[in-house]
Amino acid sequence: MTVRVQPTRPASEPRAGQRLEIASIAMDLGVSMADMAKAAGISKTAAFSIVAENNWPKTQPQEPIRAALSALMADKGAKPDQLQRLFWAKVSRRSTAPSLTDQYGRDPNHSKEERATDMLLAKQSLSYEASKAFTLFANPFDGEVTSQEELFQNGELRFVREAMWQAGKNGRFVAVIGESGAGKTTLLGDLEDRIARDRSPVVIIRPSVLSMTESETSGRLLKASDIINAIILTIDAHASLPQTHEARTRKMLRMVEESAKVGNSHLLVIEEAHALPVNTAKALKRLHESCRIGRKPALGILLLGQPELRSKLSERRADMREVVQRCEVVELPPLDSDLRGYLNHRAKAAGRDLAELIDEAGIEEMRLRLTVQGQDKRAAPISLLYPLAINNLMTAALNVAASLGAPIVNRDVVRAI
Repeated sequence: MTVRVQPTRPASEPRAGQRLEIASIAMDLGVSMADMAKAAGISKTAAFSIVAENNWPKTQPQEPIRAALSALMADKGAKPDQLQRLFWAKVSRRSTAPSLTDQYGRDPNHSKEERATDMLLAKQSLSYEASKAFTLFANPFDGEVTSQEELFQNGELRFVREAMWQAGKNGRFVAVIGESGAGKTTLLGDLEDRIARDRSPVVIIRPSVLSMTESETSGRLLKASDIINAIILTIDAHASLPQTHEARTRKMLRMVEESAKVGNSHLLVIEEAHALPVNTAKALKRLHESCRIGRKPALGILLLGQPELRSKLSERRADMREVVQRCEVVELPPLDSDLRGYLNHRAKAAGRDLAELIDEAGIEEMRLRLTVQGQDKRAAPISLLYPLAINNLMTAALNVAASLGAPIVNRDVVRAI
């Protein structure tokens, strides 16, 4: 039975371009854009323009469309309060006081770190509806780089990539610092692939860091003895480990020297280096100086860590000065000016044209969504435009566009996430 519902107008009409509450209510009730278009006798594009942009058809009166959409929502189980606000402007559910929230509905009194966390999405998977709507057999924005063609590079990333190569090839002591999802692991995988492709004689040594912490109260310390053991067993998996630390150290140095004399380079990689104990960091500096043949380093060291590593390697720390003065620090910056280039690269790697998936306004809205401004307007905003965050947001946008029946990701689709 069809329920006749008299649509309710808000006291103040929403402005053109504002998203309407009906968009979220339809998603909650499982009503598709096709259902709304059919009920109102309009196209899916026109229905999307109404709910996402408050843009009504010029050739048809609004009242019959409002009534038809209201009746549809009532038939699908909308509650009275939902029916009342179908055509109201969408407001944040976190606060009913717009003056106390920013454009995304977040409390500006929160710290920058809290607000930055609020901006990030959990791991997103491409829905079946999105795969079908955009004819995607695989998600171009899955985040995993499985081939050289998928690796995005700009000037800054090339610099970091070359610094990592120099650590392996020429025995340099390098720390690469980047936020979670910035691409540290991806670049390490690229380095390993490059070594294999070029058949370069670089021996990569990767001690286990699964339980590494800065203190023994919360986990297990990575000690110098663990690193020495890892070097010995990587060079010769069947080597015996002497009982005393002195004997193991001497054996390690001898093995590195003998391996270097036959043309090998060695690279010690410490992942999650922000959790590296201070004493172990000092031991790495001494190890780097000890593993030499004449003037030439025989062992390079590569530290990969999150921004906490930057604080640990601060020149203001007296207890780390011997390490700071010898370690070259490079940072993985956000893709602020290369957002479009990155998205285009990922789409092209999947054989697609980016313009078929998202328009320029949608790209710019993604940039705004992943940029946080703190209370202090004089301070620089925090950019979260790192590959993992971009991939998750783009995947979510494709899913939302498909659920709304939008032919492409635009500004309003991104705002609907």
